[in-house]
Amino acid sequence: MTDSRLCLDLGAGRVSPPGYIPLGRDHGSEIFPLAYADGSVDEIRASHVLEHFPHGQAAAVIKDWVRCLKKGGTLKIAVPDFAKIAKGYLEGEPQPHESFITGGQVDANDFHHSLYDRDKLRQLLAGAGLVLTRPWVSDIEDCAAYPISLNLEARKPHVGELKVSGAMSVPRLGFMDNMFACIEAVIPCSVKLRKHGGVFWGQSLTKVFERIIEEDNPDLILTIDYDSIFLPKHLAHLIQLMMLYPEIDALAPLQSSRHLMTTLFTVHGKDGDNAPSIPRTEFRGDTTKIATAHFGLTLIRTAALKKMPKPWFYSQPSPKGDWGEGHVDEDIMFWRQWEKAGNSLHLANRVVIGHAELMVRWPDINLQTHYQSITDFQTKGVPEECWQ
Repeated sequence: MTDSRLCLDLGAGRVSPPGYIPLGRDHGSEIFPLAYADGSVDEIRASHVLEHFPHGQAAAVIKDWVRCLKKGGTLKIAVPDFAKIAKGYLEGEPQPHESFITGGQVDANDFHHSLYDRDKLRQLLAGAGLVLTRPWVSDIEDCAAYPISLNLEARKPHVGELKVSGAMSVPRLGFMDNMFACIEAVIPCSVKLRKHGGVFWGQSLTKVFERIIEEDNPDLILTIDYDSIFLPKHLAHLIQLMMLYPEIDALAPLQSSRHLMTTLFTVHGKDGDNAPSIPRTEFRGDTTKIATAHFGLTLIRTAALKKMPKPWFYSQPSPKGDWGEGHVDEDIMFWRQWEKAGNSLHLANRVVIGHAELMVRWPDINLQTHYQSITDFQTKGVPEECWQ
């Protein structure tokens, strides 16, 4: 922690993490309501203290703590995990089940008045307007380090809601698995889905972008490829990242190529070209700045798109005038123009989506199934392993 960060340890015991201010009755202070101004605190840690409030008061307590957080701030909560405690009790584990549930009861403050499991705590955090809920690990030996502790953290976004419209360039016939992935994700995420059909991908995407801007004027445009496979949680995670990081103009998930043994993004090297390799440490954070990406499930800020000159999509042949080595496809050209317009592009490091491709099943020399991708079949023909 740096001196400029204000971090609170609520319900603190004798030891707090370095840089945290201990608060609670053991330190002569109250933790609800907090005596801090709105938006003044960087991080709040509440280890095994929420269960000491009546269950009907829990939502109000969390909302008060969130009130004090700065935008982008983090709330860390640890509580006894009732699901783990109950499982241990039913399986006969030798542990103090009663104390875990009702408190140690050594004094008037040591009584528990509510129970929590993962779903309930996640709902309370979401109800308080927080995003990117995930586990955290205690860095000191306190109750949050117990095996029965449920530790979840979440972040306070810069905006409470973003209006999103989806854009698809689609063929006449497509993958039903992709279509159902779209339906199952866009409805709970309140995304309006728009499409344009045609064989010219760049023209189709331009037209559907223009329609979305004219008719919807959303905060974000979501591009969806007709062969992307994803879950509602993937889309929700992307949208929440855009709520949390207003400086990001476009955000793409991690997706594999259908034709190459690579992923579909590039990062600038030292000389401005594509870096041949990237250290794993570059992916520790929520996002990583990149140069180009795929459009499989990518979010684009409408305001950033509007300041980008047209044409948004166009291709360029190689210096020889053909489409071999040295040519530039429409999607890569888009990101080059995007960067020239002063816009940023990031990779969502924890959002991984699939890329659908048809597979061919052949009988091998033992009459067992041998799988081959369509791409491999088109380049190599029938595999040698197959029955001849």
